[in-house]
Amino acid sequence: MGKRLPFLLLLLCSGLFCFGQNKAEYEQYIRTANDLKFKDWPKAEFNIQKARKSVPESNLGDFYIEAAKIYSDANYFDIALDYSARAYHIFLDKDDGKTAKIDAIFAYTYSQLNDTKRAIVYYKKLLSFYQKQKKQAETIKALNNLGNAYLVLSKMDSSRYYFEKGLMSFENYDDPVLKAFVFSNFGKFNFQEGNIVKAESYLLEARDILKNNNIDDKKSNYQVNYNLANFYTAIQNPQNALLYAKNLGNYVIPNAVSFDNTNYLKTLYKAYQLNKEYQLSAETFKKYDSIRDLLNIEEKAVNVERLKVKHDYELQKRLDKIEQDKKNMLYVVMVIILLLVLVICILLLINFRNKTEKLRLEKKLIENREKELEIDNQMKEKMLVYKSMEQSKIEEIFKSLLEQVNVLKSKLKDSEIDEVSRIINEIKLNTKQDSWGDFEYHFLNIHESFYENLDRRHPGLTNYDKRLAAMLKLKLSTKEISNLLNVTPKTIENSRTRLRKKMDLTNTKEDLAQYLNEL
Repeated sequence: MGKRLPFLLLLLCSGLFCFGQNKAEYEQYIRTANDLKFKDWPKAEFNIQKARKSVPESNLGDFYIEAAKIYSDANYFDIALDYSARAYHIFLDKDDGKTAKIDAIFAYTYSQLNDTKRAIVYYKKLLSFYQKQKKQAETIKALNNLGNAYLVLSKMDSSRYYFEKGLMSFENYDDPVLKAFVFSNFGKFNFQEGNIVKAESYLLEARDILKNNNIDDKKSNYQVNYNLANFYTAIQNPQNALLYAKNLGNYVIPNAVSFDNTNYLKTLYKAYQLNKEYQLSAETFKKYDSIRDLLNIEEKAVNVERLKVKHDYELQKRLDKIEQDKKNMLYVVMVIILLLVLVICILLLINFRNKTEKLRLEKKLIENREKELEIDNQMKEKMLVYKSMEQSKIEEIFKSLLEQVNVLKSKLKDSEIDEVSRIINEIKLNTKQDSWGDFEYHFLNIHESFYENLDRRHPGLTNYDKRLAAMLKLKLSTKEISNLLNVTPKTIENSRTRLRKKMDLTNTKEDLAQYLNEL
């Protein structure tokens, strides 16, 4: 393993070196092609093909973008669209920055091919991207391009909207080149609206911005002079029309097969014609016509249309797939949500059942406790009655014994009477005199608030009435009560009748024992 490690490191370094060399080689070919695109197109295209062969697979998308730009600049719009479409499929939904670059190529290419509506779609996508990225210069360019596009379609309100938004941006942003572009195009807009004075003011302002800032940028100077030449041609100002038409020649490549060159020659021959220099006008038109033929617009237009259809089909197919994926994802999300809802419902049901069972058990426990308490109270009541009856019997026995001892006492001698008297006193001392007090003490331990409730409802009752009520609450029979009170059952019945009357229950069907039990 130790011997193999240096070999593996050497192999890895060789791979990285080759990769870097391939990338540098492909980039050099692209740079050369870009330099030659207006000077020697066959050599430029040769370098593009060499770059294609040497480009690493990881940089293939970038190669398509760079090649598409070169082909678009050289007016090979069909190939530019083909390369752009290939790059689009590589970077779509993966790299927004690269996708924006491709959108820019699409927008420029379609605007050059007079497919303005399609160009607007891509300009708007660019505007949205640049606004999100807060790239002010690019945002102003996108606004300017949209203003121009809507102007081509004669949608003046939309054109004004985008131009004015672009102009407002210069309140806090300074870029003379960009400002000249926007002012020049806004001048063109005002001319189409019929405001000649305002149009000329903006066009000359754009010219002065470039002049005062010594800007030698070919693209901006070309655009400003082109708009001025066409403006003065339209208002029949021969001298200025020819001046700015000739100025255009300083910013185009002579004899280049390009739209910029054809636009220059077309503007120049119209200016010569306006100045009645018909010979020069005819010669210029001949050059214009020959370059236009070389551009081969008709054949390229067919190829472009074919590529449009292909690109639209592939893009729509991609969008359909994305839409289907969204639907599938939606279905998955819905299924997951339904499962979650089902799980939640099951958990809620289980929780509800557990709570119900818990409540049932708690209720049963309370009932059992109440039953236990009731049984305990009943046992205490029975014990109380039992003790009371036992005490009553004992008192009767002692009373009978005392009576018998007293009878015997009268028959005894004087010497024995004192001893008997002592025994009688001892019996009296050991006999509870207040057995009823004990009864009430134990009774109140079981029914502590009974007498309070009874006094509150019926304040005029006697102690006898209260004792009778207590025994009736204990559900004692008439016989049991009579035994405890040492009276006849008839007496108890009469006492019950008097108690009902005192409680205002005489004319009711309510049971006296039940009524007392609820107190």
